[in-house]
Amino acid sequence: MKTALLSAFLLSFLMVGCASQTPRAEPYYTRLYPGNFDEVWTAALKALNDYPLKLSNKDAGKIQSEIVNGPYNDLMFTHPEPLELPERFRYAIRLNFAKLASDDRQALTRVRIIKELEKFNDFYTGWTSLPSDGIEERVLLYRIEHILQMEKQLGKP
Repeated sequence: MKTALLSAFLLSFLMVGCASQTPRAEPYYTRLYPGNFDEVWTAALKALNDYPLKLSNKDAGKIQSEIVNGPYNDLMFTHPEPLELPERFRYAIRLNFAKLASDDRQALTRVRIIKELEKFNDFYTGWTSLPSDGIEERVLLYRIEHILQMEKQLGKP
């Protein structure tokens, strides 16, 4: 009886302990911005000024960067932890936009950022996909919000 109770306790403890270590379920970061689509699109392009762009299609609501070498963009921010071999990483940023409307008919624009991070393991395995830590995506979303606030304060459309 005691061993069955003890094994049930250990099993439940392991299940709870492992559940808290799960990575982020969605590979993207999303934020809703009040304002029309054009304002948010322009703010996003300004926030992406330090990235070489591969695709910028306003009608489809998509922006994609070229492949950037390293795990993050050095021009954007200083990463808290230096990496031994940053040349073993590369990534591309994708932004998807959607026009929305709130209950009171206020224009909203959804911005979703996806960072496709890859690491070079060896010659046989090649590039493998890695989950992002989310820092760069959150910085970009903050920059878009900050640019929108600055333009509103300055009275620019």
